[in-house]
Amino acid sequence: MKPSSLLGLLCLLLSFCACQKDKAVLTSGSLTFAFDGTAYSANTATGYAADTTVIGKKVLTIEGLTSNLTKHIALTVIFPDSLAVGTYTQESGAFILWSPSLSANVASYLSTTATIKITSINSKYAEGTFAGILKNGEKEEPLTDGIFKVNIY
Repeated sequence: MKPSSLLGLLCLLLSFCACQKDKAVLTSGSLTFAFDGTAYSANTATGYAADTTVIGKKVLTIEGLTSNLTKHIALTVIFPDSLAVGTYTQESGAFILWSPSLSANVASYLSTTATIKITSINSKYAEGTFAGILKNGEKEEPLTDGIFKVNIY
């Protein structure tokens, strides 16, 4: 094989590999976690990034519907500057909301402690882990083993 052909093949291969890095997740994304010892997997999961006008910060919200679309989870991170990899806690603007039923008669759980670790993020994709303690009235339950991979809209 000629050196110029080999170089052309190498360039083609490198450009193909470079494009794979920006590959988005499946349309539905993924989100899994355990709440009070029960494992959940989202039927669909997405991320939404927005600029807030009130506080002038970037906000990322990740949402998932589980159990045949009857339960809802939302993770929110308020970034100090721009969307960035890092570990965010409740004290720094990370929150988790868990609705074990979409019925108006069932109260949701809100985090009293939350840790959301963003391991990869850009304007179109985010992935990471999350955990926390969630409270509903006097009842507190652990949320553990959270993992998400979502497209950002």
